[in-house]
Amino acid sequence: MSQSEFNVWCKWDPLKKALVGSCVNEKYFEHVANIEIREKLTQMIVETQQDLDYFAQVLQQHGVEVLRPTNDDARLDPNTKSSQVVNIQLQPRDFFFTIGTNLLPIDQDPISLLSRYSKVLPNFNKILQKPCLSFLKMMKQNNWQVPPAPNWTLIGKDLFMDMERTSTGLEPISLRIGDSTRRQIIEWAQEWFPQIDIHWLEIGGHNDGCFHTCKPGAIISLHDIQKYHNTFPNWDILYLPDKRWDAAEGFMQAKKLTKGRYWIPGEEDNKELLTFINTWLDDWVGYVEETVFDVNLLMIDDKTACVSKYNKDVFEFFKKHKIEPIIVPLRHRYFWDSGLHCVSLDLYREGDCQSYINYN
Repeated sequence: MSQSEFNVWCKWDPLKKALVGSCVNEKYFEHVANIEIREKLTQMIVETQQDLDYFAQVLQQHGVEVLRPTNDDARLDPNTKSSQVVNIQLQPRDFFFTIGTNLLPIDQDPISLLSRYSKVLPNFNKILQKPCLSFLKMMKQNNWQVPPAPNWTLIGKDLFMDMERTSTGLEPISLRIGDSTRRQIIEWAQEWFPQIDIHWLEIGGHNDGCFHTCKPGAIISLHDIQKYHNTFPNWDILYLPDKRWDAAEGFMQAKKLTKGRYWIPGEEDNKELLTFINTWLDDWVGYVEETVFDVNLLMIDDKTACVSKYNKDVFEFFKKHKIEPIIVPLRHRYFWDSGLHCVSLDLYREGDCQSYINYN
């Protein structure tokens, strides 16, 4: 491994170091008076941590050094609503982006964000290098209104960035990145990454929930999000159908209370539990009604993929492209609105900046 702490240029180079998120510990809800709510939520966070631990184990078995943040000191404050600290350490991909040999903390409070990872990431001096400091300065100048980390997709010399800044509330699209900000991002990239070309997308959602580049020439995608003949000409695209939530009886049953933001199978009639979540855990949940988890996968290398469940079309596509799938369950993904890509973060992949897309 080189002297750099970070090295990522695409999603399929051999993964050597990664973050895997952590959930809060089983004492988080110890102050909740309602024993049924306390036990159900405690079961959920324990099982979430078990699944994350298994994910880390699978990566380690494939030669990946796995770093884990901890939420051991987090507790539900009975006097205030919950803190998004939980999401920060559960879903590192939502807050960080690795570009080349640099890690960017893309958040309104980057120092606080980094401090929450201080036990697992290298010291600030190894992260806050000139490209990162320059980016943070630009973010501040633009009132932090830049594309969030999940809206970035780096494929060698081509960086795809969605122009819609997204939120996790009931209004999925909150604002469009302005021309001035885009010009500054291009100028920043030209200064620090002159080998990279930026391509602007108009998806209106996190890239990793909409398309995934599995290896050169192969993409899994939702329908109608890109004109791939322009962005990835001649690549083989597997289009997945939108999730038919209207066919999921339990989800539709609970939707009156959850507004499509989350789903806990088997608890559709548990009004007390769902009301508690809406009141106290509002900033934990996303907008699961728009999510297709089969896209949200992690490539260990160009021959090995981690997926959260079996999907006939995906597995046939993998077979066609000589990719071996490994099922890594995330039992509560419908609550957290997070797939394997969200709860992990590539820190180091063997490889360098190459050109994978032929635009001629």
